Amino acid sequence: MTDNLVRLEKHGQIAVLTMDNPPVNAASTKLMNSLHARLDEIEADKDIRCVILTGAGEKAFCAGGDLREEKDFGTPEDAERYRALGRKTLDRLEAFSVPIVAAIFGYCIGGGTAIGWACDIRIAADNSVFRAADAYLGLVPSWGMGLTRLPRYVGRNRALDILMLGGDFGAEEAREFGLVTKVVKRADLMKEAMAAAERIASASPSAIRATRDAIHFNLRNGWKEMVDFEFEVCRRVFAHPDAHEGPKAFAEKRKPQFGAR
Repeated sequence: MTDNLVRLEKHGQIAVLTMDNPPVNAASTKLMNSLHARLDEIEADKDIRCVILTGAGEKAFCAGGDLREEKDFGTPEDAERYRALGRKTLDRLEAFSVPIVAAIFGYCIGGGTAIGWACDIRIAADNSVFRAADAYLGLVPSWGMGLTRLPRYVGRNRALDILMLGGDFGAEEAREFGLVTKVVKRADLMKEAMAAAERIASASPSAIRATRDAIHFNLRNGWKEMVDFEFEVCRRVFAHPDAHEGPKAFAEKRKPQFGAR
């Protein structure tokens, strides 16, 4: 059994995961292992079509890696295992079997930005504060976000601004950068995240998965490889029953009955 560092609630086809590691939901080894255990549970439940990931309390979505744990690493091997777990966590969130909506509020710092920005849809409360200031701790981002994904998300110049200046920036600036999808009032955050998750859950799981697979592939490969991959994705999706049900339902002016994931 997993512990309660990550709580799981199910609301029909939506699963809500809540990181709960007071006071700031720091991404400790135990929290990340708990997150993976919860993701295992969701993957085994074929009724779930979307996940919402958020934090407990009011202070922070996730204020980064657990520095209390990091300072006690006894060997370079211990530190590398922790970094490897961080990279594994981002990879899994990004390529998970169902889409993930991040509901971000308060402090979202360091490894917290990595976890939040790796999600498919990123809804931020208006009190969100983002920071990627590893250099000011004598470190560099090491989970595959700041140095690897971030320049692809926002471009060279903005990535350097974020990482080298290391200053705080708010939800609206993050939205302008393309790092968050939408900014909402703090009181409306979970309602807006649920609305996004329910909309995604109403789409074809086959088409949603293929879209995410293609974007994931595109970030890691060249033009020619992507052209070939798109051909394969289209072949797979258009052969699926959902590709016949969707147009048929549209013509009959009814809600489509898409298959299970």
